[in-house]
Amino acid sequence: MTGSKKRGTRFEYRVAYRFEDFGYSWDRSGSSLGVDLKVLEDGDLRFLVSCKKTSTKDVIYLPKAEVEDLADEAERRGAPGLICYGFYRTPVFVVPLENMSDLEQTEKSYKLEKSRDATLDDFLG
Repeated sequence: MTGSKKRGTRFEYRVAYRFEDFGYSWDRSGSSLGVDLKVLEDGDLRFLVSCKKTSTKDVIYLPKAEVEDLADEAERRGAPGLICYGFYRTPVFVVPLENMSDLEQTEKSYKLEKSRDATLDDFLG
């Protein structure tokens, strides 16, 4: 049985390789600090990415505090922030931080759903 940490790490690599397929390079953070991937284009920082994955649920509740931390880092580094997420046997979905307010939300969380947003391939293509 695969633990959630290992599943999360594998998902981060899956996302990274999708960026690579579109000509980007990447650097993965070794710990959970809000930014899982730094995506580069020709050596310049292009995106900061936070990855979220679940295999047992139809919805991911993303704490607003995590989004705020990513937004702060994105502003500090001068690169757009992206949330990449996935469910059991789905493509990778993406929502740019600038579109987070369009999502259904609770007082403390954003609701990430299957097919709610564009796939990462659509976003990059």
